[in-house]
Amino acid sequence: MNNNSYVISIIPQLKDNYSYIISSNNNKNAIVVDPADATSILRFIKDKKLSLEAIILTHHHSDHTSGILGILDEINVPVYSPNKQIDGTTNLVTNKDKINFSFISFDIIATPGHTLDHIVYYSKLGKILFSGDTLFRLGCGRVFEGTYEQMFTSLEILKNLNDETEVYCGHEYTLNNFKFLQSIFTDMKELELIKEQILKQLKNSNFSIPFNLGKEKKVNPFLSTNSSYYQEYKQNKKFDDFEMFSHIRDLKNNY
Repeated sequence: MNNNSYVISIIPQLKDNYSYIISSNNNKNAIVVDPADATSILRFIKDKKLSLEAIILTHHHSDHTSGILGILDEINVPVYSPNKQIDGTTNLVTNKDKINFSFISFDIIATPGHTLDHIVYYSKLGKILFSGDTLFRLGCGRVFEGTYEQMFTSLEILKNLNDETEVYCGHEYTLNNFKFLQSIFTDMKELELIKEQILKQLKNSNFSIPFNLGKEKKVNPFLSTNSSYYQEYKQNKKFDDFEMFSHIRDLKNNY
C-alpha cells in the first residue's frame, strides 16, 4: 500500500508468515511489524536506505518475534509489545494505548483469543489495521490460549472498525480458508465471486493481502456477517451468533 505519507511493504517470512515495513515518504523512517527473520528485514532496510524507528509486535509467538534480537544486534530501537516476556521489549503496550511515531500513530486494541496477550495496531487516520493472528482473510486465528468467547468478542470489536480499513494479517492463509469455506458453504455465490480475484492476486504477486474490512464482512463467517446465506445457515441450525462462530471454528480446527 502506498499513500502520500508512507508505504507499507510486505516482507514474507518463514513458510507463510508476513512481516511488514511501514516507511515514511518524507523522512525515510520505518517501523517493522512482527519480524520473524532478521536477515530479509535488515536487507530491505539497507537497500531502501531506511532509518528504523521501532519494532511493534502483536503477540508472543516465535514466528512473530524470532527476528527481534537479530535486528537489535544491528540497530538499537525501541520494541513495543504486549508482553514483557518477549525478548527485547522496551515499551509495554496495552488496550486503548496510543503510540505516536514520527509519521504515523496507532491505537492499541486488545484482541485475546489466539493468545491472551494478543493486540492489534489500528491507524484511524490511515484506516489500516495490523491484525496479527486475530483476523485473516476469510478466517480467524486458531484459539490457543484464550477462549472462544474472547475470540468472538475480539472479532466483534474489529468488525465495528471503519469499513474502509485495509487489513494486514500475519499469515498467507487465504486460499486454504477459501477452500474450507467452500467445502461447507458449497453454493454460496459471494465466495464464487471472489475466487477469481484471490487466484489472480496470488498469481500476480503471491500475496492476497491487504484486504478491505467492509468487503470482508460480507464473506467471512467469523465476523458474524449479515450475509443472507450465512443468516439462513444459522437459522437452519438454530444458532445465535456465538454458536455460529463456535460451530465454524470447530469445523476449521478439524479441516
